[in-house]
Amino acid sequence: MWQFGPTGTKVLKTVHICCVTLWMGGLLAWLPLINSMELTDLGASRTTYQNLRTIAWNVIGWGGIGSFFTGLLNGMLTHWGLFRHRWIVLKLLLTIGMILFGMFYTERKMLVNLSLLDQGDPAILQDPLFLTNHHTLQLVVPMQLIVFFLIVLISVVKPPLR
Repeated sequence: MWQFGPTGTKVLKTVHICCVTLWMGGLLAWLPLINSMELTDLGASRTTYQNLRTIAWNVIGWGGIGSFFTGLLNGMLTHWGLFRHRWIVLKLLLTIGMILFGMFYTERKMLVNLSLLDQGDPAILQDPLFLTNHHTLQLVVPMQLIVFFLIVLISVVKPPLR
C-alpha cells in the first residue's frame, strides 16, 4: 500500500495538530460563554447562544471533521497503521465518540435553547427545559475537554514503536 514519505507525514501531522487545536480551541471558547452567562437578559442570552452556534459550526465542526480525517489518513498512509497499535485505536474510538456526542447531544441542547430564545419570551430564561439544557452544557463542555486532554495524553505517553 502506498504511504507518505517523511515530508508528507510531517505535513499531514501538522495539519492534524492544527485541526485538533481548532476543535479544542472552539470548546475552550465555549467555557466562558456558557459559564459567565447571566440568565437575566433575553437579548444577551440569545446573542451568547448565537455565538455558541457560530463557534460550533465554524470552529468546532471543521476542527472535528479535519482532525478525524487527517487522523484516518495518518493511520492509513503513514508507518503508524490504523489498527497496528491499541493506543491509535483508542484515540480513534474516543474521537468518534466525541464527534457523535458533540453532534447529537451537545449541539442539540444548544440548538434547542437557541430556538427557545428565538421565541422572544423573557420567561423562557426560567423555563425548566431551557435551564436543564443550559446547566447540562455547563457540565458536558468541561467533560469533553477532559476527554481531549486524555486523547492528547495518550499521544504523548504512547508506547514506543516497534
